[in-house]
Amino acid sequence: MRINVIERKQTRIIGMQLETLLQDTREQMIIPKLQQSFNARLNEIQGVIGLPITYGIFIDPPNYNPDTDLFTWIAGVEVNTNVEPPVGMISYELPKATYAVLEYKGDIDNAGSAYGELYEWITKSEYEQAGSYGFEMYSTVHSPLERRLSDFLLHFPIKKK
Repeated sequence: MRINVIERKQTRIIGMQLETLLQDTREQMIIPKLQQSFNARLNEIQGVIGLPITYGIFIDPPNYNPDTDLFTWIAGVEVNTNVEPPVGMISYELPKATYAVLEYKGDIDNAGSAYGELYEWITKSEYEQAGSYGFEMYSTVHSPLERRLSDFLLHFPIKKK
């Protein structure tokens, strides 16, 4: 496991959003379905930057309990700052921050292990989490048939302890 620490500028994202329970998304494939719906609507977004890179952003509520609490997921793409979202989409600002980044390659359905590895690294490092959000950054748009060939960068915001 190799973790990189990077600085990222503020990034404006336009995408589609939902709230879900972790168990529901695992059982019903809610997030993968949202990602596919978003990918089908990519051409509606003006001012896109950096394709084919897309984002999967999670936002946890305060004191998040994965067994009982809803969290927010946004499937999105980076855009210029002056672009309006199409109907049914939202705009979200990823803040300028320092991020711990882990590259994950493998079956998307086992990607929870990447989250565990990154949490563990942060706990043992000179850093602590600096927010209740994070994001996956995809360099390829995968079809539902390519779930075992996933490759993404997982980002958690951090700060020195």
